[in-house]
Amino acid sequence: MGWKNIYLDNYSYFFSSKIVEGIPVLESKRPKKILLDLMNFYREKYKTKIQAYVIMPTHLHLIINSQEGENVKSFMQNLLRRSSIRIVECLEENLRENNDAKKSQQVLKVFRDRANMPSQHAVWKERSRGIPIYTDRVMKIKLDYIHNNPLRAGLVKEPQDYLYSSFRNYYLNDHSIFRVDIIDILNLKSV
Repeated sequence: MGWKNIYLDNYSYFFSSKIVEGIPVLESKRPKKILLDLMNFYREKYKTKIQAYVIMPTHLHLIINSQEGENVKSFMQNLLRRSSIRIVECLEENLRENNDAKKSQQVLKVFRDRANMPSQHAVWKERSRGIPIYTDRVMKIKLDYIHNNPLRAGLVKEPQDYLYSSFRNYYLNDHSIFRVDIIDILNLKSV
């Protein structure tokens, strides 16, 4: 039996979504901007709070919350579906403009080969994993995991140096890349 997400009202959820075969399509600015724009759009549409995020070259982590659990489900389904379409469009545009054409062609082939009908391209690996966050301790663990992910991956020497992470929102009060709904981490119980 496969993984089944459960969506409860008024809970925060930790999500991980991976690109198929670990292809680093999210390493350039344009796919990151696609994700951030869509996150903003679906945050408003589904009345969700984005409490933390990191966009890594091969995957995405989010902590999101909504008063209605079904909104969390709709947010993630639509974010992944629409970002898949937009990332494929970006790769196809690279082909037309002869901008990294060979690489784009190889990536599109992998996405086509991995697709299940009716989808023509599979960008994200399987369904996103949503884990309800039941305690302050787990929230702190997940926040630290997200914020230290670029450091652990060797992308930066300090977490604040990575632009596409909510670390900058929490610790530098920098909302220039993306606005998050800050959790009062000083009042999280570490028990």
